[in-house]
Order: sequence, then structure tokens, then C-alpha cells
Amino acid sequence: MTNYLATVPVHFVDKPSKDYLSDFNEALAKYDPRGAEGELFWIRDDRGTIVIRIVIRASDESAAQGKAREAVNSALVDTGHTVATAQAHLDGIEIRTWES
Repeated sequence: MTNYLATVPVHFVDKPSKDYLSDFNEALAKYDPRGAEGELFWIRDDRGTIVIRIVIRASDESAAQGKAREAVNSALVDTGHTVATAQAHLDGIEIRTWES
């Protein structure tokens, strides 16, 4: 298994608060091999898109992309979002090898 850094753009209908992003980070921690020690790194653009980075352990880049999609979508659901209020841009997921 290899660690990959996945970059996942997510568009929120309403601008998420810093408290929400903190909760979202906690929800993502259970999917990140670093656990709670892995900090959510995000960038907000002018259209309300948040770019999230999460470490994924997978056998290859394709599997890492699938796991990243699942992790982000699960964390969104865990924190009360649906496809009507937040949506991951699956075609925009970028994967690269990551070393701790």
C-alpha cells in the first residue's frame, strides 16, 4: 500500500463557517491514516469552492481517487450535508504520492 495526497474540490451552496470546517476536519480524520493528527488543508476560491487535501492509503492512484471520493462524500454526510448543499467535484480530484 502507498500513501497518496488527494486534492478534492468541494462546492458548498452556502459559505461554510470555520466551526463547520473544524467539524468537517474531525469527520475526515477517521479516513486519513494520520488520524486526528492530519490537519485539513483547504483553500477557498471566489465561487465558494473549498479545495481539500487528505492522505489516502491505497494500492494505486485509481484506488486512491476512489477512496478520496468516498472519504470526502462520507465526511460531508457525517456533518449534515447532502448533494443539494455540497458537492465534491469528482473530475477535479488530483492524486500524487505522499511520504510522511
